[in-house]
Amino acid sequence: MKSFGLLLPLLVALTPALVTQDDVTPDTQAGNFLYKMPTGWNPVEKGDTTMLYAPSPPPGTTTFIAMAANDLDGDLQNSFNVLWGGFKRSYRIVEGGKVAPLHSRNGYEAFTAVAVAFDQKGKRWSVYAMGAQYKNRIQTVMFMSDLPAGSMLNADLSVFKTFLANLRFGDELPGSHVPPADAATVEEKPHKVGPGMLEGVYVGYNISGGRAGLRRLHFNSDGWVVKDVPEEGMIGFDFTAYRNARDTNRSWVGRYRVDGKKINIVWQDYTDDREQLTLNEDSAKPGIDTYVPMCRCTGTKFSGKYYYGLKGAGQYLQFSSDGTFVDHKVLDQMLVPSSFYEHPRIQRGTYSIQSQTMIFTFADGRRGMRTFTAPKAQEKGQKFDFIGLGWQTLYEEHYVDEP
Repeated sequence: MKSFGLLLPLLVALTPALVTQDDVTPDTQAGNFLYKMPTGWNPVEKGDTTMLYAPSPPPGTTTFIAMAANDLDGDLQNSFNVLWGGFKRSYRIVEGGKVAPLHSRNGYEAFTAVAVAFDQKGKRWSVYAMGAQYKNRIQTVMFMSDLPAGSMLNADLSVFKTFLANLRFGDELPGSHVPPADAATVEEKPHKVGPGMLEGVYVGYNISGGRAGLRRLHFNSDGWVVKDVPEEGMIGFDFTAYRNARDTNRSWVGRYRVDGKKINIVWQDYTDDREQLTLNEDSAKPGIDTYVPMCRCTGTKFSGKYYYGLKGAGQYLQFSSDGTFVDHKVLDQMLVPSSFYEHPRIQRGTYSIQSQTMIFTFADGRRGMRTFTAPKAQEKGQKFDFIGLGWQTLYEEHYVDEP
């Protein structure tokens, strides 16, 4: 048999327990895979599998990393043996192929196999397979390349080595605070608001640079107001801690008082400048310097198609009153970082709202959230004129975006 001994040692050397972990925080999520997106590699979704293709492959060659997950078949070892057995029925192993246990420095147990194999068309592949357990699932990673031994294969193997060294498994990216999927929705009761005070988010149009744009103001019942809202969500948000934080711009913090239909604000950066706005508690339509309340919306379900940017771009979110949504190329550009930012996908899932936060649960198990705003006057209806997700505003397809 022809020897391929130059390739196998390179593949064996990829074992994460044998490499030094890079000080890199995962920035991308696919299902329960948390990883650092390799620079220049191209992500593609194929069913339940996420593929990362190496850039600029020589004509007729392919190099990729594939990630997929399945329910365990018995224990982890048996599950990996079933997976690897299926591979060996489709490929002819000419070197390697032995299954070995792995204890990763990143805290997970796994089984691996490395091999040189021929497919049914006679093409030779360098293969690395790993199956790790996360909860009751086997998380599978495969590297495959039909490049010949040489500098290009070595370069791709080096990228994959770094990928493995930083691979984690979890429910969401570190730093995210999406509540567990089985967490109960808790209705937050509004505080008692005294005379001249407001509580919650209000939206109106503001003139800046000669153009009118929506501005969000977050009022607290203690007489303080801040400009805008947190982008990622308001579950557990501490208003007082936020306004007092050292990195909060003083021009975004002010004292206010309501006098009838007028809101008087003094911003901290320039106390001689007093801003006066109009309050319209019963309206769903903001105006120039006229502010309307946004709903807390806990438990709310609604419907409609809401456009992200220009309608001609074809990016929108379709919500249904049964709690499902269709994401037409929006959330890959909103829930960043995302390896699909440049090529956003069509995705489906379910949504829920609590504490002025929309939580998205995708069909593949991924989850994300954004602060949610919508007119309080329309909360009991089936549609809103517009919704806010983080710092972005999406308009219902029939709404005219003018103050």
